[in-house]
Amino acid sequence: MSPTPESKYTLHPAHPSHSATLAETMILSRLTDPHWAFLFLPSTTPSTIISSTTSRLPHTLSTSRDVRRHEVVLTTTSGTETTPGREDEELNGRERVVGYARWTLPPSLANRDDVWLSAQVAEASAQEKEEYKRMYDLGSDEKGRVKGMKSDGLLEFRGDPLEKVEERVLRDVVGGEEVLTLEYLTTHPDYWRQGVGSMLVQSGVRVADQYGMKTYVMSEPAGLKVYLNHGFTVVDEITVEYAQFGGTEPTTHHFLVREPVPMN
Repeated sequence: MSPTPESKYTLHPAHPSHSATLAETMILSRLTDPHWAFLFLPSTTPSTIISSTTSRLPHTLSTSRDVRRHEVVLTTTSGTETTPGREDEELNGRERVVGYARWTLPPSLANRDDVWLSAQVAEASAQEKEEYKRMYDLGSDEKGRVKGMKSDGLLEFRGDPLEKVEERVLRDVVGGEEVLTLEYLTTHPDYWRQGVGSMLVQSGVRVADQYGMKTYVMSEPAGLKVYLNHGFTVVDEITVEYAQFGGTEPTTHHFLVREPVPMN
């Protein structure tokens, strides 16, 4: 499936109603990385992970509204653009999420009520919050994770070293300054190399520039180019071997910082 010339990409604040196509975009993109796919039990299917993620997303999107900002890129299908087996779902004019970014504001910005409101998820009602939490729990395992993940300690083994490097970067490289953090960036595989990721990154770094603030992100090798193209610099990296868990090659992560660009 490729976008037709009639497709149009637009940036929007994320909303719980986006959860179904957002989950599909997130998981299909992540599953292209064999290291991420290895975190799941062999019996876990992509549809199972997508279903679990769909259930969890409304709660994830609607909590921590003071510090989190969520944006999606939507495209409207033209009627000639369909996914095999899903033609009945993809009606003419149907919007779908093809990209997503989640950002975390530093305390000085999170404590204000006028910062980047265009990317703040609308506040849910008490009834909606209750339903979102119920759905989140239904989509989670006993450890509060997406269903189907391995419980052999692999996630912690690979994640702990990343946390240590991140702490060092924020302490020694950034010098304890506040940063705007890009926590998550993804584009649907069918829409790679079409500027979707750039739209999302540009939106955030404009905010960082507005407040004269550095931007921080941790990236896998596949995501490096979009960050380097937007002024980020690699300041550290780490490679983790996990052969004792059955891994056949190590994972590598890069840590990047972008200096603010003065606004005219």
